[in-house]
Amino acid sequence: MVDALTQLMELAGMPTDIFMTLFVLAGIAIFLVIMIFLIRYLSETAPFAYVNARVRSMESRLLKDHKINELIESAGTTELIGFLEDTDYGPYLSEVLGQSEDPVVVEKALDIHLAHVYQTLANISPDGARKILKLLEKKFDVKNIKTLLRAKYVGLDAEETFKLLIPLGTIPESKLRELSETKEIEEIVSALDGTGYSGVLSEGLTEYEQNGKLTTLEMSLDKLILENLWKNVSVDGTEKDLFKEFIGTMIDIENLKIILKAKADGLSSEVISKYTTSKGYELASWKLKELADVESIEGVISSLDGTKYAPIVTENLEEFEKVKSVYVFEKALDSYLVQMGKKLSLRQPFGIGPIIGLITSKELEIRNLKIIIKGKIEGLSASEIREILVS
Repeated sequence: MVDALTQLMELAGMPTDIFMTLFVLAGIAIFLVIMIFLIRYLSETAPFAYVNARVRSMESRLLKDHKINELIESAGTTELIGFLEDTDYGPYLSEVLGQSEDPVVVEKALDIHLAHVYQTLANISPDGARKILKLLEKKFDVKNIKTLLRAKYVGLDAEETFKLLIPLGTIPESKLRELSETKEIEEIVSALDGTGYSGVLSEGLTEYEQNGKLTTLEMSLDKLILENLWKNVSVDGTEKDLFKEFIGTMIDIENLKIILKAKADGLSSEVISKYTTSKGYELASWKLKELADVESIEGVISSLDGTKYAPIVTENLEEFEKVKSVYVFEKALDSYLVQMGKKLSLRQPFGIGPIIGLITSKELEIRNLKIIIKGKIEGLSASEIREILVS
């Protein structure tokens, strides 16, 4: 080491004292840079230490493959719910055992559990993550509003309607009770004034009155949630950057699902543009317009060339041509989002990553549970149920 320093001094042509001073200063500078990096890293990850411990505990209670297989092979819904008694779903499903042949009641119990998961994560997370999780909680507001719209559409009374609602989200239970008392779709929209949802619904009322379909109102609500999420993640910062990639990809996927379904139904590009979110992660506005303008599903796939979504849809084109259902694309895209959530969890294991990994895994698990339960009620075989599960 000494010999090396001597050679460096000779090459530099400096006096020993000046060289050593500069050498020490360089060492201090390097040390300070490392310390600043470590302090910044710890300041970003330390707030997640407790959160991620809780997340790991929740992850450990996700259903294992052998349990899912047990549910698929169960003799019926009563046995299936019994198999879930020792899981996190047990307390939520125990109340619906006598009504296990009603998928709506069982799905509501599962949705309440999911809402509690979001609520728990939001309550224990640092501010930046909490803001995004609170926005994701609004999905339950949208679910409730859609339920209200459908209930009034088919003429359910106030009590029947209220029983279908999830008493969670940002709309208070007293307000949900008030909304259940309404008689008409227009009354619901008016009663939602001040909640942040009435504006987009009011815009869709004219179209609803013309065609009598709730689809326009429902898709407007979905678009509102995604746009609000995008606004809040489109800021600088490591934590939000990871959320930005996740939320942006989620928006891309929802846009693709809308476009593929619209092409299958023969809808115009003008209709498609109304319901797609104008900004995403990889699919820019111009690309969305290009996708909306093509004539067919094959055209959509061709236009996706060069994006990360092209291989996903291309691999499923043959299956689509067999079954003639865009569900094969939707299933593949949803599976991609779940796998991405797991990768993000590993990319930032001491920060926001595990939260993203958990919510994607939990949403998938509950979605598959709903498929299994509905399959049992409809008398599907185990192999038929396996075909429609998202992996």
